[in-house]
Amino acid sequence: MPHQTESTVSAEPAQATCHSSVADNWVAPNPTNAFVTGLKVSNSMAGGKVTFIPENGNTVNWYGCGPTVYDSAHMGHARNYITFDILRRIMEDYFGYNVNMCMNVTDIDDKIIARARELHIPPNQLARYYENDFWRNLQALNCKMPDIITRVSEFIPEIQKFILKIIDNGYAYESGGSVYFDTTAFRNSEKHVYGRMEPWSVNDEARVLEGEGSLGVVGEKKCPLDFALWKKAKEGEPFWESVWGRGRPGWHIECSAMASDALGFPIDVHSGGIDLRFPHHDNELAQTEANFNRPQWVNYFLHSGHLHIQGLKMSKSLKNFITISAILENYDPKIVRLLVLLHRWDQPMNYHPKGESMKEPAEIHRTLSNFFATMKTLIRKAAKLEIEWSTPGDAKMDMKCCTAANQHWNQQDRSLLVQLNACQSKVHSALCDNFDTPSAVGALQQLITDVNKYISEQSADEYKGTLLIKVTSHVHRLMRVFGLVESENIFGYVSEAAAGGVDQRFADVMDLLGEFRHQVRDQSRGLMKKSATMDDARDVARSLLGACDEIRDKRLTALGVRLEDQGEKGFMWKELNM
Repeated sequence: MPHQTESTVSAEPAQATCHSSVADNWVAPNPTNAFVTGLKVSNSMAGGKVTFIPENGNTVNWYGCGPTVYDSAHMGHARNYITFDILRRIMEDYFGYNVNMCMNVTDIDDKIIARARELHIPPNQLARYYENDFWRNLQALNCKMPDIITRVSEFIPEIQKFILKIIDNGYAYESGGSVYFDTTAFRNSEKHVYGRMEPWSVNDEARVLEGEGSLGVVGEKKCPLDFALWKKAKEGEPFWESVWGRGRPGWHIECSAMASDALGFPIDVHSGGIDLRFPHHDNELAQTEANFNRPQWVNYFLHSGHLHIQGLKMSKSLKNFITISAILENYDPKIVRLLVLLHRWDQPMNYHPKGESMKEPAEIHRTLSNFFATMKTLIRKAAKLEIEWSTPGDAKMDMKCCTAANQHWNQQDRSLLVQLNACQSKVHSALCDNFDTPSAVGALQQLITDVNKYISEQSADEYKGTLLIKVTSHVHRLMRVFGLVESENIFGYVSEAAAGGVDQRFADVMDLLGEFRHQVRDQSRGLMKKSATMDDARDVARSLLGACDEIRDKRLTALGVRLEDQGEKGFMWKELNM
């Protein structure tokens, strides 16, 4: 009997009630060395949210659908690849899994052939150009590179061998130089299930043919729902020699052969966009299970939600096609990533090209930049030295902060620690609950609000440097987990360049300048309040105040420094994220 999961959300629409439940055909992994963290994920194989357990300890073998390289990468790609980069980072850097990430590059495809014909260039030249463009865009978005890259053109022998095994097992046949998967034979097998994730779609001939490619089918099928594993080459098309004659792989078989070669059977995670669930991913499952003659090739299938442009599907015909390069001309990559973080990864995301959808992530980016700049200044003041450490918990940093000021905790200190612990708990619960990044970001925003209140309620000499370090380290750790910053420096979010630290002489000069300006400003304001008969003195005071304002508002800002007047508390300066 298959293990019944704790499915919470059915992936099956109402009209599918005549089919067996998706969850009925999924068996939860049950290894002897189970590594359980409390993480639950939305799994298309199970029809809902289930506990995540890898096959082998904390090792996660993950195959992600990569690009078909025939055009520029667009906003839909950005949503998909940033989404799974975030999930991968959370698994690795938060939960402690050892992820082996494999991604394919489809460089043989009907779309590539058709586009190359339009441009009058060889298909392999077109594919290599857009593959390089894809990797550049991925780097610009701060997505980690996969550990394993598989190109279809480099796996032709393995793909052919994979197809031959499916034929030997009785689940495929040759017809007119092409090879087709025998869906009828597979469905008649007691061992296998066709359409594991979308059983309601398996008889949809239009969607099956959609997956066959724009250049059509060659050869007679036994059943209209059968799909191509190997396509006989037409005149003028690229081809490879095979036992069936000249041809090239079908779309679905490529991922099955390459992922199995790289990661084996079964694999823990397979990921891709929801639009690929059927027929592409269901056909991948069928082919691979037919090859190995074993059920459940993938334990957890993760599908990211659709991207909509003002509620519509993105397409060139609708003139709402937006490339990644165009997005990055207007927005910092951090803001683009924050947009993704503010949406549940498996739900639709709407994008407004006029900027409405970017307002909230842009505001959060400003809040985070200001938070880290403020913390750097306050901790430097508390420690009475320039920041020279790179990682939280540095002994020299903690020692300086402990010996620099009165360490007796007051009620504000105790309250902030409670608020930090509450934030940590909320973030953990959110990430365990199917990578709920919107709730995690919300918890961080509340913590920053609590820190600002802590700062405003007391004087600078009452701040506890060690407590501020603890808070800053927590926020910084999550910035790294979410891929918003790479630097280990706890102030790295401000900018990778600024995170290297301002040298001590500059810090001393800023302290001296700030103190001198503060004294001049106080004395000038005192003169302004005196008798109106002291016109000359008032004029001098007014001139000095104007000079103070110009230093603060223009001269220092141009140099990348913000000076903030804080009334009786004095002043604060911080580096700007320029």
